[in-house]
Amino acid sequence: MKDPIVQASDSPHELEVLYRSNRKEFTRALPAALAQCPDSTVLQAWHERLFFSDSAAPDDTPPPARWQSGDIALTVILSLVAGTLMKLPHFLSALDGGRFYARNLASIVIGALILFFCVQKSCRDKTLTTILTILAAALIYLNWLPGTPNSDTVFLACLHLPFALWSLLGIAFVGGKWRDLQGRMDYLRYNGELLIYTTLILIGGMVLTGLTLGLFGLIHLQIEEWYGKNVAVYGSVAAPIVATLLITRIVGTRFRMAPLLAKVFTPLFMTMVLAYLIAMAIQRSSPYDDRNFLVAFNCLLMAVLGICVFSISERGHRPSAGALDLMNLALVSVTLVIDLVALSAIVYRLSSYGFTPNRVAVLGANLLIFGHLAGIAHHYLRFIRNRAPFAVLENWIVRYLPAYTAWSVVAAVALPLLFKFA
Repeated sequence: MKDPIVQASDSPHELEVLYRSNRKEFTRALPAALAQCPDSTVLQAWHERLFFSDSAAPDDTPPPARWQSGDIALTVILSLVAGTLMKLPHFLSALDGGRFYARNLASIVIGALILFFCVQKSCRDKTLTTILTILAAALIYLNWLPGTPNSDTVFLACLHLPFALWSLLGIAFVGGKWRDLQGRMDYLRYNGELLIYTTLILIGGMVLTGLTLGLFGLIHLQIEEWYGKNVAVYGSVAAPIVATLLITRIVGTRFRMAPLLAKVFTPLFMTMVLAYLIAMAIQRSSPYDDRNFLVAFNCLLMAVLGICVFSISERGHRPSAGALDLMNLALVSVTLVIDLVALSAIVYRLSSYGFTPNRVAVLGANLLIFGHLAGIAHHYLRFIRNRAPFAVLENWIVRYLPAYTAWSVVAAVALPLLFKFA
């Protein structure tokens, strides 16, 4: 990035284009470019813009909250609409609650978040129309699927299609600029913060619920049923929407909990996974014959993959490798071993018991995860050995994300048709 900055040192327009193309790389390379062109007034202005520090300020108190009445109104409206949609089985007795929630629960929450970002990011009409059309098509497809009892393919569709909608949420998050790799990485970080803040809000809601029911019980008013069908439903649906408002409008980068938790949980996950593998070997447990054991093994694999990607995304841009990087690489390596064991078990079950929708879906997911992890390990090792910048690893992580989307669509649409909704 330094050389393009030097070449454009007298062009405010070109510098703005470079900055928007990759903000973090631009910020990192600017001091070196300014050292090479110390007389450039434009570069001096950019340096003050990006690295300004008010030495006269008495402390580092963050600026006041930036939310406005429109943000609160949008959050309230989306929460009410999403909560009301969740209560449709209560309003319409013809709707089967189990079927409705299995097929629409995730879509309603993700749809509310999509609308939040479409409004906040001021998406273009074409982008907004495309996103809403795909969302509507996904909802129609899920509810069109036959209600075959114990259908594995319908279960797979209900499980995988929300992952495709998760990708649609990412497009809304970046304002339709889905080719923006930095925007994709910011989206991964947002997901980490969303998980943390939603959990905190739900815990707070549980405490409030307990106090409310207890206090009303003291005056002999039993409101449990009404509270559960109304307040609890709307509050649960509103939690991720309120969390998103806090993350995007209030917290920002001033008090992010995810980097701290990533540093704490990475070594803990590493210890847990190693202990589990050792115990599995001692107990001579095997995922080859025990289906439930294989399912648990794959859940462990996805959890460890998530913590790996999450930890890497929150690492920052230190130019040299540190202890956390070595821990991340070790965790990725151990996860690769887990994935190889899972893959061998799946292949064994396929050759022994034949093809089923669940086995094909698990095989595809494991192959997908293995490719992602192998690339992460390769680029991480190159970074630690000073053969590539850290940005190459980040780019690999986010460039691979569309592969998950593609497989989610295949598992949700192609497998039910291929196995005739069995």
